[in-house]
Amino acid sequence: MKTTNPIDVIRMALEREKMAVRDYSEFAKTATEPSIREMFLFLAEEEEKHVKLLQDEIDREVNQEM
Repeated sequence: MKTTNPIDVIRMALEREKMAVRDYSEFAKTATEPSIREMFLFLAEEEEKHVKLLQDEIDREVNQEM
């Protein structure tokens, strides 16, 4: 999918970040070593921050259009 619309790119990035949160969270659930579990939980938390940043940007853009 090729797009030049910045908001569409941000939405694509948001979906990828959400997938990463889901994947890292699932990996954490199945990890048997505590250090590996902690690493995946950390990564999921970092991706959650990205989700929030991207969602905030989308919200700002949508509100500007109104």
